Amino acid sequence: MKKFHLIIFLTSFITLMFSSYSSAKKNSVLSANQNVSDSVINRFVGNILFPTTLINENSILDNNSVSMEGHLSGSSEIDLSKDTNLSSNFIFDKKIKVYLNPSVQIKNLYVNNLGNEGKNMNDIVEFMVDDLCNVDYIDLKYNLRYLSLSESISESNKFDADIHFALHSNAGGGNGSEIYTSKNSDFANYIYDKYTKGIGNYEKRGVKTTSNLYEINNSKAENRVLLELLFHDNAKEAQYIVDNKKYIANVLAEGIKDYIKEFYFNIY
Repeated sequence: MKKFHLIIFLTSFITLMFSSYSSAKKNSVLSANQNVSDSVINRFVGNILFPTTLINENSILDNNSVSMEGHLSGSSEIDLSKDTNLSSNFIFDKKIKVYLNPSVQIKNLYVNNLGNEGKNMNDIVEFMVDDLCNVDYIDLKYNLRYLSLSESISESNKFDADIHFALHSNAGGGNGSEIYTSKNSDFANYIYDKYTKGIGNYEKRGVKTTSNLYEINNSKAENRVLLELLFHDNAKEAQYIVDNKKYIANVLAEGIKDYIKEFYFNIY
Protein backbone atom coordinates (compact mmCIF):
# COMPACT_ATOMS: atom_id res chain seq x y z
CA MET A 1 0.00 0.00 0.00
CA LYS A 2 2.86 2.36 0.90
CA LYS A 3 4.55 1.58 -2.43
CA PHE A 4 1.31 2.40 -4.25
CA HIS A 5 1.01 5.77 -2.51
CA LEU A 6 4.65 6.52 -3.27
CA ILE A 7 4.16 5.74 -6.94
CA ILE A 8 1.10 8.07 -7.13
CA PHE A 9 3.02 10.80 -5.35
CA LEU A 10 6.03 10.54 -7.68
CA THR A 11 3.80 10.46 -10.76
CA SER A 12 1.92 13.60 -9.67
CA PHE A 13 5.17 15.37 -8.79
CA ILE A 14 6.77 14.61 -12.16
CA THR A 15 3.63 15.70 -14.02
CA LEU A 16 3.51 18.98 -12.07
CA MET A 17 7.20 19.73 -12.72
CA PHE A 18 6.90 19.02 -16.45
CA SER A 19 3.84 21.26 -16.70
CA SER A 20 5.60 24.08 -14.87
CA TYR A 21 8.69 23.76 -17.08
CA SER A 22 6.61 23.81 -20.30
CA SER A 23 4.68 26.83 -19.12
CA ALA A 24 7.83 28.71 -18.14
CA LYS A 25 9.52 27.89 -21.49
CA LYS A 26 6.48 29.07 -23.42
CA ASN A 27 6.32 32.31 -21.47
CA SER A 28 10.03 32.84 -21.99
CA VAL A 29 9.71 32.41 -25.76
CA LEU A 30 6.72 34.73 -25.90
CA SER A 31 8.57 37.32 -23.86
CA ALA A 32 11.64 37.09 -26.09
CA ASN A 33 9.55 37.43 -29.24
CA GLN A 34 7.73 40.41 -27.76
CA ASN A 35 11.03 42.07 -26.92
CA VAL A 36 12.29 41.52 -30.47
CA SER A 37 9.04 42.85 -31.93
CA ASP A 38 9.07 45.89 -29.62
CA SER A 39 12.70 46.54 -30.51
CA VAL A 40 11.97 46.42 -34.26
CA ILE A 41 8.91 48.65 -33.95
CA ASN A 42 10.75 51.17 -31.78
CA ARG A 43 13.62 51.26 -34.26
CA PHE A 44 11.21 51.86 -37.15
CA VAL A 45 9.26 54.54 -35.29
CA GLY A 46 12.51 56.32 -34.49
CA ASN A 47 13.48 56.28 -38.17
CA ILE A 48 10.21 57.25 -39.86
CA LEU A 49 10.37 60.71 -41.42
CA PHE A 50 6.94 60.65 -43.04
CA PRO A 51 3.80 59.64 -41.11
CA THR A 52 2.41 57.90 -44.20
CA THR A 53 5.34 55.44 -44.48
CA LEU A 54 4.14 51.86 -44.12
CA ILE A 55 6.05 49.02 -42.43
CA ASN A 56 5.66 45.33 -43.19
CA GLU A 57 7.35 42.18 -42.07
CA ASN A 58 9.36 41.95 -45.29
CA SER A 59 11.11 45.21 -44.35
CA ILE A 60 13.14 43.48 -41.60
CA LEU A 61 16.56 42.29 -42.77
CA ASP A 62 18.46 41.74 -39.53
CA ASN A 63 19.08 43.36 -36.18
CA ASN A 64 21.18 46.20 -37.64
CA SER A 65 19.64 47.04 -41.03
CA VAL A 66 16.14 47.79 -42.27
CA SER A 67 14.85 48.24 -45.78
CA MET A 68 12.22 50.82 -46.66
CA GLU A 69 11.36 51.24 -50.33
CA GLY A 70 14.86 50.30 -51.43
CA HIS A 71 16.80 52.22 -48.78
CA LEU A 72 19.22 50.38 -46.47
CA SER A 73 19.82 52.15 -43.20
CA GLY A 74 22.10 51.35 -40.31
CA SER A 75 21.76 54.86 -38.90
CA SER A 76 18.97 56.82 -37.27
CA GLU A 77 17.78 58.35 -40.55
CA ILE A 78 16.62 57.15 -43.95
CA ASP A 79 18.82 58.34 -46.81
CA LEU A 80 16.54 60.40 -49.05
CA SER A 81 19.30 61.58 -51.35
CA LYS A 82 18.60 58.65 -53.67
CA ASP A 83 14.89 59.43 -53.89
CA THR A 84 14.61 61.01 -57.31
CA ASN A 85 10.82 61.31 -56.93
CA LEU A 86 10.83 63.29 -53.70
CA SER A 87 8.84 66.13 -55.25
CA SER A 88 6.05 63.69 -56.17
CA ASN A 89 5.34 63.34 -52.45
CA PHE A 90 5.16 67.11 -51.97
CA ILE A 91 1.77 68.81 -51.75
CA PHE A 92 1.90 72.02 -53.78
CA ASP A 93 -0.29 74.80 -52.41
CA LYS A 94 -0.33 76.84 -55.62
CA LYS A 95 0.39 76.74 -59.33
CA ILE A 96 3.11 78.83 -60.96
CA LYS A 97 1.94 80.53 -64.16
CA VAL A 98 4.22 80.00 -67.15
CA TYR A 99 3.75 81.65 -70.53
CA LEU A 100 5.68 80.33 -73.55
CA ASN A 101 6.11 82.70 -76.48
CA PRO A 102 7.99 81.42 -79.56
CA SER A 103 9.11 83.73 -82.32
CA VAL A 104 6.60 84.32 -85.12
CA GLN A 105 9.20 85.72 -87.53
CA ILE A 106 8.57 83.47 -90.49
CA LYS A 107 10.54 85.77 -92.81
CA ASN A 108 13.79 85.05 -90.95
CA LEU A 109 15.09 82.21 -93.09
CA TYR A 110 17.51 79.52 -91.96
CA VAL A 111 20.64 78.82 -93.96
CA ASN A 112 20.60 75.84 -96.36
CA ASN A 113 16.81 75.87 -96.72
CA LEU A 114 16.30 74.61 -93.16
CA GLY A 115 13.05 76.46 -92.68
CA ASN A 116 12.39 79.71 -90.87
CA GLU A 117 12.69 81.04 -87.35
CA GLY A 118 8.97 81.22 -86.61
CA LYS A 119 8.21 77.64 -87.64
CA ASN A 120 11.25 76.11 -85.94
CA MET A 121 10.67 77.96 -82.65
CA ASN A 122 6.99 76.99 -82.66
CA ASP A 123 7.99 73.35 -83.17
CA ILE A 124 10.25 73.48 -80.10
CA VAL A 125 7.57 75.14 -77.97
CA GLU A 126 5.09 72.44 -78.99
CA PHE A 127 7.46 69.86 -77.48
CA MET A 128 7.85 72.03 -74.39
CA VAL A 129 4.08 72.09 -73.99
CA ASP A 130 4.05 68.29 -74.09
CA ASP A 131 6.59 68.24 -71.24
CA LEU A 132 4.90 70.90 -69.09
CA CYS A 133 1.15 70.67 -69.66
CA ASN A 134 0.47 67.97 -67.06
CA VAL A 135 2.83 69.18 -64.32
CA ASP A 136 0.69 69.61 -61.21
CA TYR A 137 2.45 72.76 -59.97
CA ILE A 138 2.40 74.64 -63.31
CA ASP A 139 -0.44 76.60 -64.91
CA LEU A 140 0.62 76.77 -68.56
CA LYS A 141 -0.35 79.13 -71.37
CA TYR A 142 1.37 79.49 -74.73
CA ASN A 143 1.23 81.26 -78.06
CA LEU A 144 1.05 78.66 -80.80
CA ARG A 145 -1.39 80.71 -82.87
CA TYR A 146 1.19 83.10 -84.33
CA LEU A 147 -0.17 86.03 -82.34
CA SER A 148 1.65 89.28 -82.96
CA LEU A 149 4.16 90.41 -80.36
CA SER A 150 1.81 92.99 -78.85
CA GLU A 151 -1.03 90.45 -78.75
CA SER A 152 1.06 87.75 -77.08
CA ILE A 153 2.47 90.18 -74.49
CA SER A 154 -1.07 91.35 -73.73
CA GLU A 155 -2.19 87.73 -73.33
CA SER A 156 0.73 86.95 -71.03
CA ASN A 157 0.01 89.98 -68.84
CA LYS A 158 -3.71 89.19 -68.60
CA PHE A 159 -2.72 85.66 -67.60
CA ASP A 160 -0.63 87.27 -64.85
CA ALA A 161 2.36 85.09 -65.71
CA ASP A 162 5.03 84.44 -63.11
CA ILE A 163 7.43 83.32 -65.85
CA HIS A 164 7.39 84.71 -69.39
CA PHE A 165 9.64 82.67 -71.66
CA ALA A 166 10.34 83.86 -75.21
CA LEU A 167 12.25 81.67 -77.65
CA HIS A 168 14.18 82.87 -80.71
CA SER A 169 17.15 81.99 -82.87
CA ASN A 170 19.74 84.60 -83.77
CA ALA A 171 21.28 86.01 -86.95
CA GLY A 172 23.90 88.48 -88.05
CA GLY A 173 27.00 86.43 -88.73
CA GLY A 174 27.80 85.38 -85.18
CA ASN A 175 27.75 82.13 -83.24
CA GLY A 176 26.65 80.82 -79.86
CA SER A 177 23.74 81.50 -77.52
CA GLU A 178 22.63 84.39 -75.31
CA ILE A 179 19.71 85.28 -73.10
CA TYR A 180 18.12 88.66 -72.40
CA THR A 181 16.31 89.64 -69.22
CA SER A 182 15.31 92.50 -66.97
CA LYS A 183 17.28 93.46 -63.88
CA ASN A 184 15.86 90.40 -62.08
CA SER A 185 18.25 87.85 -63.55
CA ASP A 186 17.97 84.79 -61.23
CA PHE A 187 15.77 82.87 -63.66
CA ALA A 188 17.84 83.94 -66.67
CA ASN A 189 21.07 82.73 -65.09
CA TYR A 190 19.48 79.47 -63.99
CA ILE A 191 17.85 78.54 -67.29
CA TYR A 192 20.86 79.69 -69.33
CA ASP A 193 23.19 77.50 -67.28
CA LYS A 194 20.90 74.49 -67.78
CA TYR A 195 20.61 75.16 -71.50
CA THR A 196 24.29 75.70 -72.26
CA LYS A 197 25.29 72.61 -70.30
CA GLY A 198 22.66 70.66 -72.20
CA ILE A 199 23.67 71.59 -75.73
CA GLY A 200 27.40 71.24 -75.23
CA ASN A 201 30.29 72.99 -76.90
CA TYR A 202 28.87 76.22 -78.32
CA GLU A 203 29.99 79.73 -77.48
CA LYS A 204 28.33 81.25 -74.43
CA ARG A 205 27.54 84.87 -75.17
CA GLY A 206 26.05 85.21 -71.72
CA VAL A 207 23.16 86.67 -69.73
CA LYS A 208 22.38 90.24 -70.76
CA THR A 209 20.09 92.78 -69.13
CA THR A 210 18.39 95.10 -71.57
CA SER A 211 15.81 97.84 -71.89
CA ASN A 212 15.80 97.76 -75.68
CA LEU A 213 13.59 94.72 -76.32
CA TYR A 214 9.83 95.24 -76.51
CA GLU A 215 9.11 91.83 -75.00
CA ILE A 216 11.34 92.35 -71.97
CA ASN A 217 10.14 95.92 -71.39
CA ASN A 218 6.43 95.19 -71.66
CA SER A 219 6.05 91.83 -69.94
CA LYS A 220 4.92 92.18 -66.33
CA ALA A 221 6.12 88.72 -65.28
CA GLU A 222 8.44 88.55 -62.31
CA ASN A 223 10.78 86.36 -64.37
CA ARG A 224 10.94 87.28 -68.04
CA VAL A 225 13.56 86.17 -70.53
CA LEU A 226 14.21 85.97 -74.24
CA LEU A 227 16.55 83.14 -75.19
CA GLU A 228 18.45 83.23 -78.48
CA LEU A 229 19.19 79.52 -78.99
CA LEU A 230 21.98 79.74 -81.59
CA PHE A 231 22.56 81.51 -84.92
CA HIS A 232 20.37 80.30 -87.75
CA ASP A 233 22.63 81.87 -90.39
CA ASN A 234 25.47 79.66 -89.14
CA ALA A 235 25.24 76.33 -90.97
CA LYS A 236 26.40 74.15 -88.08
CA GLU A 237 24.18 75.83 -85.51
CA ALA A 238 21.12 75.96 -87.75
CA GLN A 239 21.48 72.26 -88.42
CA TYR A 240 21.80 71.55 -84.70
CA ILE A 241 18.55 73.38 -83.94
CA VAL A 242 16.62 71.59 -86.67
CA ASP A 243 17.98 68.16 -85.74
CA ASN A 244 17.46 68.52 -81.97
CA LYS A 245 14.12 70.27 -81.47
CA LYS A 246 12.70 67.74 -79.04
CA TYR A 247 15.92 67.51 -77.06
CA ILE A 248 16.22 71.30 -76.76
CA ALA A 249 12.59 71.46 -75.64
CA ASN A 250 13.22 68.84 -72.97
CA VAL A 251 16.31 70.66 -71.64
CA LEU A 252 14.38 73.92 -71.37
CA ALA A 253 11.27 72.34 -69.86
CA GLU A 254 13.33 70.50 -67.24
CA GLY A 255 15.12 73.76 -66.43
CA ILE A 256 11.80 75.54 -65.88
CA LYS A 257 10.51 72.73 -63.66
CA ASP A 258 13.70 72.61 -61.62
CA TYR A 259 13.71 76.38 -61.15
CA ILE A 260 10.11 76.41 -59.94
CA LYS A 261 10.67 73.57 -57.48
CA GLU A 262 13.80 75.19 -56.06
CA PHE A 263 12.89 78.87 -56.00
CA TYR A 264 9.13 78.74 -55.44
CA PHE A 265 8.82 75.62 -53.29
CA ASN A 266 12.31 75.14 -51.81
CA ILE A 267 12.64 71.61 -53.21
CA TYR A 268 16.26 70.88 -54.11
